[in-house]
Amino acid sequence: MKLLRYRKPSLKTLLGVTKVKRQVKRELGISQVQAWTKPSRVKQRAKYRLGLYSPAVRTVRQASKGKVPTLFGLFAKKR
Repeated sequence: MKLLRYRKPSLKTLLGVTKVKRQVKRELGISQVQAWTKPSRVKQRAKYRLGLYSPAVRTVRQASKGKVPTLFGLFAKKR
């Protein structure tokens, strides 16, 4: 651990509780289950299936915010 830090670590971090909890969750696969059951992930999956993250819809969304795509931006590979 660094000597000078931006924020002081919490008591749980210092005692190692956080590390153990994360290890247990990884081993049990709880995060994999939560990916299917968490409301935010369910909503995100539905949006993806509807095509709201497609390049065309993304361009429309950006244009509506006032960010007009350039010629180079239209043909650039995104993520």
